[in-house]
Amino acid sequence: MTAKFLFDRLERFITRIKRKNPSARHSIMLRWAFANTIFCFVTFTIFSILIYQLTLSTFISEEKRNMLSAMDNVERALSASEVPLSFTNLPNFLQNAQENEVHHEEQADDEKVLQPLTLSEMVGARKSFYVYNVDRRLIYSTSKITYSLRGTADNTIHEVGGDTPGYMAERRIISRTTGQVIGYLQAFYDMSFYYSIRTRLLVSLVILEILAIFIAQFAGYFMASHFMRPLEKLHDAMVKQAKDPTRAYKPLVIETRDEIEDLAEAYNTMVKQINSYIERQQRFTYDASHELRTPLAVLDGHISMLNRWGKDDPEILEESLQASLEETRRMKSLLEDMLTLSRLGNATDEHQHEVTDLENSIEHMVKNFRVINPELDISFDCQVQQAIAQIYENHYEQALTILIDNAIKYSPEDRCHIKVKLTEDDGYLMTSVADSGYGISEEDIEHIFDRFFRADKARNRDVGGSGLGLSIISHIVENYQGSIEVQSALGEGTTFIMKIPKIKEVLI
Repeated sequence: MTAKFLFDRLERFITRIKRKNPSARHSIMLRWAFANTIFCFVTFTIFSILIYQLTLSTFISEEKRNMLSAMDNVERALSASEVPLSFTNLPNFLQNAQENEVHHEEQADDEKVLQPLTLSEMVGARKSFYVYNVDRRLIYSTSKITYSLRGTADNTIHEVGGDTPGYMAERRIISRTTGQVIGYLQAFYDMSFYYSIRTRLLVSLVILEILAIFIAQFAGYFMASHFMRPLEKLHDAMVKQAKDPTRAYKPLVIETRDEIEDLAEAYNTMVKQINSYIERQQRFTYDASHELRTPLAVLDGHISMLNRWGKDDPEILEESLQASLEETRRMKSLLEDMLTLSRLGNATDEHQHEVTDLENSIEHMVKNFRVINPELDISFDCQVQQAIAQIYENHYEQALTILIDNAIKYSPEDRCHIKVKLTEDDGYLMTSVADSGYGISEEDIEHIFDRFFRADKARNRDVGGSGLGLSIISHIVENYQGSIEVQSALGEGTTFIMKIPKIKEVLI
């Protein structure tokens, strides 16, 4: 995956967000506010309907119960008559049959006063009662508005419309003494007040719902704006990065503890990888142009000389061909090392969870070097029992090959003794490669891991090498959270110590 491909994906993502319209980003907030308004509207409507119905049904049920209770009180007073009710005997039962117990402040607590009650006082306001004789003729009324008997079953409540809406109920009055019907009782409950309350309640709920819709709209918009702020921050960072992919990498910090924070972390990882790819590409381009300039100039010089007159001189021709072949091999080796270094970061990411048995790898590499160079004095000392490290086997063997190869190159033939040792500490497995060669000066040790650095340029031209080997090792161990150290003294030899993290548990 190249940097260009990643940036194309990033630009397409930003284009989808903007939709080629600078104000399109606000559509999410508007949609969120609209959805929040619809949700609040539906919820509040359902809530209002339930409250409205529950309030009305409770109110009506209670009023009906009160009306029947008042009819019970009136019937209890009138049923004391032994004869049919009439204009002459009805007042006696209405005024003298009930007693109301009240306490006067001036009297003792145990003293009671009996007060007569009228029928209107007995049944309360908004209730009208009508008493009929056995012939269904009205003989008493508490209201100027009268109704005729309907002959419905006792205590059956039905609704009455008109200018004065309400509920009406009828029942027979049966004498407690004779058990005979002595009259009829009709009750009317004026519900005008109820309908007025119902209308005001309905209007209030509608007004509250309208206010709730506006509040939900504004609240939804501001909530969406608040939640969109991290996305706006992420969007701005994407736009800046897309406009200038080479800009210095600055991690985007978003602490929302949700999916947006995860998205920001994914973006940071992506940008970090993109910058790493760009940096490797730029470094490769710079290194290639810088390091290939000399061999290409040598080739150009020899070919130009041969083209002009050297091809006619066999000695010059042979010398130029050999020099050209040598420079060609040098360029090939250099390009391979640079490509290895350029691909190393991505390859490490792909194999970051690999583990390797370092003891087996070292034994394998030592055996290969002995086969290639039978006269080589190389030894291996393993001082660990569990040599499992967190590194890809090919990368470890590549680094070990570079160390052993350098030890051979920079050791004189009469003392080419190489010792490979595997030790450990609390968190790392340490591979040391020691030689008895020329050694490295103190001022050069600080730069030996730099790209293309050569401690002794004249000698290095004799032994070959691109100056990238130690840089490759440094990148390998750093990518696996390890390190490499060097100990050297001029004329005595050099020891490289490569530290690779252990794994906590060995997977079998």
